[in-house]
Amino acid sequence: MRLGTSSLVVAAFVGPGTVLTCASAGLRFGYALGWVLLFSVASVFVLQSLTAGTGILARKGLGEALREVAVTPWRRGVLFGLVVLGLWAGCAAFEAGNLAGAAAGVQTVLGSGVEHRWVVAGMAGVAALLLTLRLQALTRILTALVALMGFLFVATLFIAPVDWPAVLDGLLTPRVPEGSLVTVVALIGTTIVTYNLFLHASATKAYWRDEVPVRAWRRELVGMAVFLPVGGLISFAILAAGATLHGQGAEPATVPAFAVLLEPVAGPAARYLFGLGLFAAGITSAVTAPLAAASGIRELFGWRDPDSGGRGDAPGFRLVWASVVLTGLVFGLAGLSPLTIIVAAQAANGLLLPLIAAFVLYLAFRQRTLALPRWYLAAGGIVMLVCAVLGARTLAWVWTHL
Repeated sequence: MRLGTSSLVVAAFVGPGTVLTCASAGLRFGYALGWVLLFSVASVFVLQSLTAGTGILARKGLGEALREVAVTPWRRGVLFGLVVLGLWAGCAAFEAGNLAGAAAGVQTVLGSGVEHRWVVAGMAGVAALLLTLRLQALTRILTALVALMGFLFVATLFIAPVDWPAVLDGLLTPRVPEGSLVTVVALIGTTIVTYNLFLHASATKAYWRDEVPVRAWRRELVGMAVFLPVGGLISFAILAAGATLHGQGAEPATVPAFAVLLEPVAGPAARYLFGLGLFAAGITSAVTAPLAAASGIRELFGWRDPDSGGRGDAPGFRLVWASVVLTGLVFGLAGLSPLTIIVAAQAANGLLLPLIAAFVLYLAFRQRTLALPRWYLAAGGIVMLVCAVLGARTLAWVWTHL
């Protein structure tokens, strides 16, 4: 049975940034924020299912839909500027972290004798090679990598001495410990990702183009019900593994440092399990970030998509994803912090996330192929409000870093 494209969503949101955020949450607050991940996965399911409905039921990517409503030059200038900045600059900035994270995973396994810049260059080459594949082949490869990532991180969870009653309490009892508000927002924000909305709509439109829309949308929901909980389980496994060291006063400053901290409780196996899992997290996100930017911008500007397999071979499409990979590679090789571009991208994403979430909800109301239940649309409205809070918090963070 075909399970659709939701593995792309998991591959995108479980990246090195998610690993560090979840690890830090566990180290600082124990299992207390487990409920945040449950809420985040439920929110992603609702929002991404409506996004999939845009691609399958309305047969439109978000870029196409935005182009249709932006009929005046002023609207087009504002919308196009936000989308291009939020997608390209954001994805390019995150790509540097994705490549560095994948390289750190390789070095964690192989040891520090391998020169970092050559590993980063190798990861960029792997990402570029995967991006030349057709959508169906790429989806199968990323599904396998997500499965590998899930196995490795969950194995780490069971190796570590986890307090299971505390796990259950953290999952079922919502609480915000003192000083944890920023971490709560970060955990939600690392799961609800703006560029995933563009990626999922574009991917579902291409993947299910020859299927009956209503049947295809329901099959996509089945795939989401399989893969999104896997993403949540991976995130929680990292949080719980970090929680085993809660109260010991040690917090990793870098992603690979977390594997070192875990060794006292998980033994030598932690290095290999965590390193391979980090590689899978980094390389999957290093593929999906450029793909999301290229798909959204292609649709926004109406570039041709002649490939019946769903992968556009228009020069502009290839130029966008190649520029994202190359920018990430340059920052990775130079060892520079992409803070300036991240601040600009976060500012755009702070505005873009609630706007795109609201637009997805608007499209769900407009489509007539399938009447969605009112309670489901209401759930979408709640998620949209969550996105608005995230956007406001992101803008506040940007203001403090100007």
